[in-house]
Amino acid sequence: MSRSTSKSRAGLATAIAAAVSLSGMAAITAGSAAEAQADAAQATAGTPDGPDPGTSALNSGWRIQSSAVAGHDGAKISSPGYRANGWLPISKPQTLMAGLVENGRYPGVFTGDNLAKVPAEQFKDNWWYREQLTVRPRPGRHTFLTMNGINGDADLWVNGRKIADRARLRGSYSRFEFDITAYVRNGANAIALDVAKNQDEFNPDPSKPVGKHLTLNMVDWNPPSPDRYTGLQSAPQLAQNGPVSVRDAHVVQHNAKDLSTSDLTVKASLRNNTGEPRRAAFSGSITRGKTRISFSKTVALAPHETKPVTVTPADNRGLHLAHPDIWWPYQMGGQPMYHLAVAAGVDGARSDQDADDFGIRTVTSRLTKVVPGKTHGSSGYRQFLVNGVPFIVRGGGWSQDMFLRYSPGNIADQLSYVKNMGLNALRFEGNFPPDDMFAQLDRAGILAMTGWQCCDRWEDNSSTWDDATKASAANQAAHMAARLRDHPSVFTFFLGSDYAPDATKEDIYLNAFRAADWKTPLVPSAWYESSPKLGASGSKEGSYNYAPPSYWWANGPETVNSSIPGRMFMFNGSAWGFEAEASAGNTIPTQDSLDRFLTKEDQQKIWDPATTKGPTAGADLFHTSAYTEYYKLARMGVYNTALAKRYGPWSDAAGYQKTVQLGEYEVARAQFEAYIGNSTDKANPSTGVIYWMLNKAWPSLQWSLYGYDFDQPGVYFGAKKANEPVHIMYSYRDGSVQVANQTNTPQKGLHATVEFIDINGKVRGKQTVPLSALSRQEVRTAMRPKVPAGISRTYFAKLTLSRGSTQVSRNVYWLSTKADKVDWKSTHAAFQGYANFEKDGYADLSGLRSLGDASVKVTAHTRREGADSVTTITVRNVGGGGTPALFTRADVFAGGRQVLPIRWSDNNITLWPGEQQTITARYRAAAGPVVRLSGYNLKTQQINAG
Repeated sequence: MSRSTSKSRAGLATAIAAAVSLSGMAAITAGSAAEAQADAAQATAGTPDGPDPGTSALNSGWRIQSSAVAGHDGAKISSPGYRANGWLPISKPQTLMAGLVENGRYPGVFTGDNLAKVPAEQFKDNWWYREQLTVRPRPGRHTFLTMNGINGDADLWVNGRKIADRARLRGSYSRFEFDITAYVRNGANAIALDVAKNQDEFNPDPSKPVGKHLTLNMVDWNPPSPDRYTGLQSAPQLAQNGPVSVRDAHVVQHNAKDLSTSDLTVKASLRNNTGEPRRAAFSGSITRGKTRISFSKTVALAPHETKPVTVTPADNRGLHLAHPDIWWPYQMGGQPMYHLAVAAGVDGARSDQDADDFGIRTVTSRLTKVVPGKTHGSSGYRQFLVNGVPFIVRGGGWSQDMFLRYSPGNIADQLSYVKNMGLNALRFEGNFPPDDMFAQLDRAGILAMTGWQCCDRWEDNSSTWDDATKASAANQAAHMAARLRDHPSVFTFFLGSDYAPDATKEDIYLNAFRAADWKTPLVPSAWYESSPKLGASGSKEGSYNYAPPSYWWANGPETVNSSIPGRMFMFNGSAWGFEAEASAGNTIPTQDSLDRFLTKEDQQKIWDPATTKGPTAGADLFHTSAYTEYYKLARMGVYNTALAKRYGPWSDAAGYQKTVQLGEYEVARAQFEAYIGNSTDKANPSTGVIYWMLNKAWPSLQWSLYGYDFDQPGVYFGAKKANEPVHIMYSYRDGSVQVANQTNTPQKGLHATVEFIDINGKVRGKQTVPLSALSRQEVRTAMRPKVPAGISRTYFAKLTLSRGSTQVSRNVYWLSTKADKVDWKSTHAAFQGYANFEKDGYADLSGLRSLGDASVKVTAHTRREGADSVTTITVRNVGGGGTPALFTRADVFAGGRQVLPIRWSDNNITLWPGEQQTITARYRAAAGPVVRLSGYNLKTQQINAG
């Protein structure tokens, strides 16, 4: 979704995107000046000169108003002379709540429980979207209006005429093009949409359909927006074409197995807009750097005929590309992109044009081999390969903003975090963002796992769908297939999130994707289900709340839920198979972040010691999903009880923060490391994991690796540590030390070291082994050391991976001779999203509380690199004895405010006396940076880093 003003559709896009804040904590307001400007400035479509006005995104000039105020007379409201007095101007097409917040209606809507105070009754009535624009149609040109999705349903009016009704115009991902040539005037024109409330509810039971729209919601990830996301998310488009229109231009690639060649086939659709036969000159080019492939073809079109056009290597030898530039995920190679440009000419004049970008790569998938009597899944597990190379998917689940607001700059910052954590994929369970985000993923080399969402009309059996719903499903599937097919980042589409599609739904989807020339794997479900034609999914989901590190590493038969027929692989978060969504539940932000959206009174509900008295303990919290027996996320009991049992109790917010950040880091690291480490298992290999979730739609206490405000809690740095490109790690399953090479480059000359250190700092055992070369994407067990007898009940394992004197990876674990013991039988029987422990089955990490105060020396300095500041911080433990500086964290402040977003080379580090480590932070240039250093057993200090 682009951003522009009526005076310049492209030139001011960056400025407006920068002006739109997604914080929700300081709402943008629009007063009388903004209204006057909106009245004076009208969008302009087309130009009075030039051969090809082309297509304009109608991003500016829109206003909204409730029908309770404006009435229901579409003919009157859509007339160009209508005065929209009192209507609310919006900077771009967006949801109703986004528009209201932009107009200052609900300041601080994300602070405390303010969101719950927004009156939902105002959205029961239909709302109008209206734009007045200037159009300069030229003789021989045809004008088309394209609607790109409606959350809810709508009647569409143009210049007093109803163009489409709500029976058809519905669907968040729909696309409808209307020929409005007969209704467009030279000069002022008006478009109006009478939008009814989005009718969809979170519904985990498809046998009881709720709502009527195939649309979007945010399931149980966030509380619902008061308007149910009603309105527009993507801008409508206005196109002025000549006698012949070009649509659906794309490239279909047929790559050699070794990628030495690629045969490119150009496809498009030509439409004769006239009642006369036409001959169209179809031409275009594919370019990248010095590569330029030109092609042309003449196509005869009958009156009003739409005809596909295809140009193959047999037509043009240049389309047989030798030694193409290959697109890879960022950890495996580069991200070259090719550009397709096509045009249709009639009688020597350009009639229309189209363009597309694509990357050359091959994605395939397979089911892993079944070892009889040992493999848990009867069909094996889904595994993906890019360019013939199997790899471990390591990603997070994506969430849009609560009001579906979008900023390219905000997305760029979030993707920089994804790469900083070493993740290689994002999962889009519905909630598809604007195309800009997929283009950014292409450039960043981050993979996109796409598919429909769960728990709504998309999952209902097709027997509950009437013909209009089936038509909507077909339209939306076709549109999404066409939108996503040429993005090299998109590596799959899941046709069901929970339930696999029945035969009728599967046919609807497969027909749409086949017609769109979809080439990457289609998977029936994120559950371990099958569909009639695609067969087994090989995927699983859950768990969703607290589980200790050993839970993730376990992969034996005890981890299989056989208590519920047909759902045996639900809530099996243990690292085997392809895990479409799982995490340890609540994510508690840092104290800095909590202070930005919760009062101290609200914060106490999070850390109150009463929350450690069992899984149902604690008050219901607003900044989570609603409380249910399903996984109990809205109360801290499940999370805090285990935390207190393992680490010991706390009595205040500061004590809780020290404990919870340490605990979050520990389990997030274990989850990702387990899916990397268990990938070599012969019978039950782990092939990928999507952390549930990556981000949230608003400030949240659950399921996220970083905060809405770009806060980086312990889970962030735990994930970052686990996903180092070349990494050393400890297996909680058998105590082995493993090494992983997640790159496409062999790693040579490495040696691995493990040290066992007791709580008083004494090294009780040490072992070093050399490693033969690690192949690309290889995971290997380096050694199986034994924990020395007599070591303290709480102890440390320090792992290092080095090449000569260069340290490649360092990883510190706090462990216990008393292991966690999961009660697998009761965990499965309860059918819940968290782990039950055996009686007194908690690891004892309370020895950390006996650590004395650490003493460190810190130096910091900052340099400028382009638009960024880079702060370098060196921390040295100068204390005596054996006390480590445990979980030492650096934060950067400038002008008294925490600097966010920020990308660290490492953080939450642990150093013993005599050790030092240098870490760096990169952020937008800021004056007078100050580093704040804190830690588990370190008094907070500040250092000037200017």
